[in-house]
Amino acid sequence: MGRKNLLADLIEGSSTDQPAASNPAPAERGAMPTLGSRGAVGAMSRSLEQLSAERDAAKALSARLANGEAVLEIDTNLIDDSIVPDRMEGSDAGFTAFKESIREKGQLVPALLRPHPAHQDRYQIAYGHRRVRALRELGRPVRAVVQNLSDDDLVIAQGKENGEREDLSFIERARYATLLEDRNFKRDTIMAALSVDKTELSRLISIYRAVPAKLSDAIGPAPKVGRRRWMELVDRLGEKKPAGKLEGLLSSQPFVAANTDDRFAMVLSAVTVRPVKATKATTWTAADGKKIAKVERAGDRFILALDEKVAPAFGDFVLDKLPELYDAFRHTKEGT
Repeated sequence: MGRKNLLADLIEGSSTDQPAASNPAPAERGAMPTLGSRGAVGAMSRSLEQLSAERDAAKALSARLANGEAVLEIDTNLIDDSIVPDRMEGSDAGFTAFKESIREKGQLVPALLRPHPAHQDRYQIAYGHRRVRALRELGRPVRAVVQNLSDDDLVIAQGKENGEREDLSFIERARYATLLEDRNFKRDTIMAALSVDKTELSRLISIYRAVPAKLSDAIGPAPKVGRRRWMELVDRLGEKKPAGKLEGLLSSQPFVAANTDDRFAMVLSAVTVRPVKATKATTWTAADGKKIAKVERAGDRFILALDEKVAPAFGDFVLDKLPELYDAFRHTKEGT
């Protein structure tokens, strides 16, 4: 239903017809009749009064709509998303239950919309995306307050509504702040939208920019992961981009099947370099009693350190023999 038709319907519903006065009884005892019909004059007067009342009702309704006092029912097919999305994919695990709640109890809280700045008779969401989506899937109109909002007003209303519900995760807030900055919103506006100071806003944006978008999108909203652990991930990534085994991890079945918080933990584990514990070095003693070498095992490394003071040039001799030793080793392994 467009705004014009809606306005007309509301005006029509708000105006009431006055009961027509009965024609006066003819004068008795010699009263003179008036010029023309008193009934016609009365009808004209009543029409003028009704027109005036309708004008007043229209003005009052227009004021209520402009101030956002009126809650309207609007076809969800006439509603478009906000100019900047504030949720990441996978952030709405409870949507099915939310939709069923609306199916059973109805929509309890109105959405906030503005007239679409580019398309007449369409609207744009300031907040209430989940409500609009649920009602669209249910085939029902959405109850909404419509206000004339600037772009700044819209994102501030959107951010504050989410902030009051504490509904966005840390990385979603960081992403929302960065997307707003990329659309050239002033930092004062972004600070108002997220209810943060300059320091926190700078931290949100810097952390989001430090994590490759492909990686943060793959992880998802991770609602249980706060700022400290995202900063830890940034430190572990350093200047490196997700490649090699990290690329393999993102496409692996266990990662894809995991929930968003577990995906974060898997990525953090993959980029964490754990120190290799070296075993205590042992000394190799030759048959003549000379301590020729020290042997040390550390993870997947085998370290043989030759003491050339005890056996001069023995290291070069071993190096020359390495091809022969390796071939002998291969034949031994193949024969087993």
